[in-house]
Amino acid sequence: MTASRALASLAGLVLVVVTAAGCGEDDPGPATGGSSTDSTEPAALPRFCDLLTPEQVTAAVGAAVTLETGPFDACEFGQDDDPRALSGSLGAVEVDTGNGGFDAYRSGTAGSLDDAVEHPVPGVGDDAFVTTGTFAGGESLQGAGAVLVGGTAYTLALAQASGLSEEELVAVGEKLLRLMADAA
Repeated sequence: MTASRALASLAGLVLVVVTAAGCGEDDPGPATGGSSTDSTEPAALPRFCDLLTPEQVTAAVGAAVTLETGPFDACEFGQDDDPRALSGSLGAVEVDTGNGGFDAYRSGTAGSLDDAVEHPVPGVGDDAFVTTGTFAGGESLQGAGAVLVGGTAYTLALAQASGLSEEELVAVGEKLLRLMADAA
């Protein structure tokens, strides 16, 4: 895995951990086994490597990318010919309004980036945003964001070390959020 892909995975992992930290369960459910006709199992989360093609992500990124399934079923993309070029991950996580939900996810996203600047993305799902900033004291601008679809946050992490501007990262993030919202 290239350095930028590792950074994107790390950023995605930070976002998942921040969200999961607030996902405690007040009611662990019945103490006895047995079956019930009232299933409360959550619906399967979308797997974006199964829903999107490399050509679709290439069009959004503006450069040829490859896709591979990474940790937590996130769909990682990267540009194999340039490890410093834009790479990232597309994922999904359930959010619960009882534990801060999407607002906690948004706050965790901003908290994982230094000098975070949030950019609303109107017209994509509910409450879409892309946040930009540096990561872990690095110099290159990174991005992260999400769009709320039902009770699920479709998430993205963008990593690069090739000098993309804030506007370029936000534009790519918006295109990827649109792709995810339309695909699932």
